Formats: sequence, C-alpha cells, structure tokens
Amino acid sequence: MIKWESKALDFINQTSRWDKEKHISSFLAFSISLVKNLLQADVALQLDFENEHSAKVKNASPNFHNGAVVNPDPVRQLLYRNAFKTIYWPEFPADNPLKEQLEDLLCAVIIPINIEPHNSLLLLGWSDPQEFDQGFQDCIETIRLRLKEILTQTQERLYFQGIAVRFAAILHSLPHAVVFINNDGYAGWVNQKAADILELAGPGEQLPAILSDAMTHLRNKAMNTEDIYNTAIQLFASPENAISGWEWKLDGESPRTYRVSCLPVVSQRISGRLWIFEE
Repeated sequence: MIKWESKALDFINQTSRWDKEKHISSFLAFSISLVKNLLQADVALQLDFENEHSAKVKNASPNFHNGAVVNPDPVRQLLYRNAFKTIYWPEFPADNPLKEQLEDLLCAVIIPINIEPHNSLLLLGWSDPQEFDQGFQDCIETIRLRLKEILTQTQERLYFQGIAVRFAAILHSLPHAVVFINNDGYAGWVNQKAADILELAGPGEQLPAILSDAMTHLRNKAMNTEDIYNTAIQLFASPENAISGWEWKLDGESPRTYRVSCLPVVSQRISGRLWIFEE
C-alpha cells in the first residue's frame, strides 16, 4: 500500500532543503520534477497563463513539451467550472482542452495554483490507470499548498533580483563613489568608483568591517583629519543625523578634495548609511 502522507512530507522536506541550498531560478523546475518522481507520473508540466491570449508550457518533463502555446480560454473555463479546485480525471472527458499535452496518456490530475497577476496550473499524467483515492487526494492538496508557496517565493525572489540588477547597473554608472553600510554588521555595498577610491578588489557586496577599515585608511590620508573626526562625532551622535558638503582634503602625490555626504537609510527591511564621495 502506498503511503501518500510520507510522499507529501518528502516533497516538503526536499523543497525546504533546496530553498536553503540552491539557486532560486531552478527551484520551480526542481519541484515539478520532484512531484513527477514521487507520484510516478509519466508527464509533469506547468501551464503558465502569461496574458489573456496566451498560455505557455514550462518546466515540462519530458522536456519536449516546453514552449508549447495553449489557447487559454477553454482551460480557464475548465478551471472556473471546477471553482479552481484540483481536477481528477481517471479518464479524459470528451471536451478535454489539453489533448496535445495528454496524448498517449490514460488519466491526469490538474492542480490550479492561483497566483496574481497570472495563474498557473500543474498537469500530471499517467499512461497506466490510477486510483485517485482519498489518501492520494490528500497528498495532492498538501503538495498544492507547498507549490503555491514555491511559485510565490520564486516570483518574488526573481522580481527582487531583477530590481537589484537594474539598480546596481545604475549605481555603477554614477560619476560619484557610493558606499552603503547596513546597520546589521553583515552587509555593505560599493560601486566601481568607490572601490577605486577605497582601494578595494572590486565593486559589489563587502563586509562592513572591510568598508570601515578602508574608509578609516582614506580618512587618515586627509590633511584635515582632526576636522573630519570632530564632524564625525557630531554626525554619529544620532542615527537620524545627515550631512552634505563635508570636505575630506586628501594629501599625497595627487592631492584632491572630496565633498562627502552621509545619509541615513531606513525602511521596513533595511537600515544603514549611504556615503557619497564627489570630487
């Protein structure tokens, strides 16, 4: 007798480990492949409703289904008729709108995953008869909830990664040196100009301790070190304090003066200080 409960727990455990150890971009494909293997299905795929006029097959196994475009209207009507609940087909109805994806199969399960602004569904198919008993259905519903979490998490992470890439490109192109130091003690970031000024190996993520040491080294090269130190005491007297037009006059073979701004950055997810060095 198949222990469906243990298969559902296995799915949750394996996807939880992936969540911590692997890259988010392949998380959904891994999860769908895992469902296929655990339930011994012959076909598993995601149908993503990209817009009102197009639905596309993604993360398919076998992968020759990938990229197929499906008319979304009949599929949406099917989902609406079933109130977006999981659909169990021990045999296919005459008006099956997924004939191409279910070719040479005998039975299938359609699992809607409601995620705004677009919906997705997971299609599982078998070439041998299957009994969709209560234990199997309970397993599917547990997997469905976890898949919804995975899809939501994947979309959010990829969205924020896209934002990070765009903002990094913008900040790297600025003519000023930009340094951000998070108050958590673990995260910091510099653009290319700041990496050059602070003599770091390169731009991007940096530990705050490394950034603090590099900025101290830069300050120690200044001709007005005492003025910088006294201003810093006033600046850091309160986390809400900000400053602009603060002069750091550097000595050396090529003397230069930086106009420094230091601004608090506070949001629901992050707090720290943004440093801007202008020549």
